[in-house]
Amino acid sequence: MRIAMEEKEETKVQMAPMIDMVFLLIIFFMIASHLSESTSKDLDIPVASHGVVPKSRPDRWTVNIMSDGSIFSGQTLVTVAELKGMVSERRERDPDLKVYLRADKLTPHKEVKSVMSAMAEAGVGDFIFGVFAPGGKGDSQ
Repeated sequence: MRIAMEEKEETKVQMAPMIDMVFLLIIFFMIASHLSESTSKDLDIPVASHGVVPKSRPDRWTVNIMSDGSIFSGQTLVTVAELKGMVSERRERDPDLKVYLRADKLTPHKEVKSVMSAMAEAGVGDFIFGVFAPGGKGDSQ
């Protein structure tokens, strides 16, 4: 006696969800690459043999001081007076403001000191400094 077999529908791969996922991944990587570029300037930071990476660095406000003394808040060129005003505004919104200060190794110390003084006058006292730790640790503090 023959048993009747049910006809099974052939399995098909739906392309529309796969295409949607590819586009979402492309958008994600485009945005992520833009964010990583906009957080820091290209600096030749100093070498420190005992640099330690703190756990709270990502939520810190980044200030860069170039070798010619120009100051950048993120990617924006500012003066010391403008930076002091920006710090005051941010302190009103975030009283626990923390700063990640990066200076080129050829930057005169008086430029770093003037930035630190302006920020201290505006009420920020929590700084970490960007340094290069030899031995494969990369950009650390």
